Amino acid sequence: MSALLTVVLGMVVSTCPAATPDRSQGHWLGAWMTAMIPAPVPANAYRAKPIAAQRIAHQTLRQIVRVTAAGTKLRIRLSNAYGDAPLTIAAASVGTWKERDGDVAVTDTLHALRFGGRVSVTIPAGADFYSDALPMKVRVGEKLAVSLYIDGTVTPSTWHLDARRTNYVSSTGDFTARTRMPVAATSSSTYWLAGVETWSSRATSAIVVLGDSITNGYRSTPDRDRRYPDVLFERLRGKKGCAHAVLNAGIDGNEAAAYAGTYGNGPSMAARFDRDVLGQPGVRAVLVLGGINDIGEPTMVAKVAGKVVDGDALAAQVIAGLRQIVRKAHAAKLRVYGATITPFADTLGGAYSAQGERAREQINDWIRHRAGYDGVVDFDALMRDPAHPKHLRPAFDSDDHLHPNDAGYRAMGEAIPLRWFGCRRSMRG
Repeated sequence: MSALLTVVLGMVVSTCPAATPDRSQGHWLGAWMTAMIPAPVPANAYRAKPIAAQRIAHQTLRQIVRVTAAGTKLRIRLSNAYGDAPLTIAAASVGTWKERDGDVAVTDTLHALRFGGRVSVTIPAGADFYSDALPMKVRVGEKLAVSLYIDGTVTPSTWHLDARRTNYVSSTGDFTARTRMPVAATSSSTYWLAGVETWSSRATSAIVVLGDSITNGYRSTPDRDRRYPDVLFERLRGKKGCAHAVLNAGIDGNEAAAYAGTYGNGPSMAARFDRDVLGQPGVRAVLVLGGINDIGEPTMVAKVAGKVVDGDALAAQVIAGLRQIVRKAHAAKLRVYGATITPFADTLGGAYSAQGERAREQINDWIRHRAGYDGVVDFDALMRDPAHPKHLRPAFDSDDHLHPNDAGYRAMGEAIPLRWFGCRRSMRG
C-alpha cells in the first residue's frame, strides 16, 4: 500500500507548540471514546420514522470496548448529556473480555466500579460523571466489558447509535458481579458509556479522529475493528515514538457545520468540538473528515420538495464550519490535520447532484490549498475511480457508492502519514 501515500499533500508545520501538561507523576489519557447523540433520532424528509433506543427494564447492559492506551488505573465516563431527568446507574463493573463463540463472559479480572465510594450514581440531566479510579492493569488493544445495571425502566436518551460492536442486554437482574450473564437481547448501539480513560506514566498522547459515518466505519464488518481509525491505531501500536491512543469521534449522518439546517444526527462537528475533542484527556492532535452530509442531506430534502440546492452556498457553509475547527484546534495548541471529502456519485437515496458535486470540489480545493491544516491526507484522490473520478473506486465501494468497504477503510488508514505523530522517518509514512 506504500504507493497510496503519494496522495498525501505536503505538511505545513504549525507555529503553535503542542500542549505539554506536567506528566511527571503520570496523567489520565483517553483510551476509548464514543460520541453521543440524542435519542430518538427524529424523522425528517428522508427518514420516514424516528429511530428509538432500546428500553432497559431492571436489566444489565454489558458493553464492549477496545482500549488504545495502556495504564495502571482506569476510570469510565458516563453521559446523561441529552437526558431531561436524572439517570441512576445502580451498579457498574469492568473486566477483561474474551471472544469465545458469542460467549459474553469476562475473565476473573472483573471489578466493581465506585462513584464517590458508592456503588450507585445518579447523574443530573445534561451532565457527565466519572467513576472513581480503579487500580487495574490495562493493556494496549485489549477489550473490556463495562457492565451497567439499571434498577428501573429507562429508554435511553443519550446514546451512540451505531457502535459497530455487539453489546449485550441481560434478562432481568443485576449481573454486574457475574462473569457470565444470561442474554435476553443484543444491541448494536452504546448507551450512556462515553469514555474509558487510563492512568499512564508514559509520555503518551491521544489522537482524536473527528468525522461522520465514514469515520465511524459504517458498512465495515462489525466486531472486527476495521474502520480507518482502527487501521491507524494498529500502525501506531507498539512502534517506538508512536505510542498514541486513537479515539474515534465519528457519528453516522453527522454534519461538519449544519448551517443549512440540522438534517444530520447529533450536533455538528463544529458544535461538538469542545466536548468530543478538547474534552478528551491527553489529546495532542485531531484529524477531521467532514462535509459530505452537509451536502447530501440538504440535497435529499430539496429533491423531495422539487428543489435544487445551491452548491456555492453549501461549500461556503462547510468551509466556514471547518475553518472554526482549525482555529479552535490551534488556539488549544493542538495539531489539526484535514482530509478531503471522498466521491459519492450515484449514492443511494438521492444524495448526489451536480450542485452537490460542485460544492464537494470547492471544499476539497480549499482543504488542499487554503485551510491552514498542519497536514492534509487526500482521501478523494485515494478513493476515486481513475476512470470515473466522481465515483468511488469499485474495489473500495461497499455497494452504496458512498461508504467504503473493509478494503477501502484499510487503504484510508494506511494513507495517513505516521510522521505527523512523531514516528521515525524510516518507518512507512
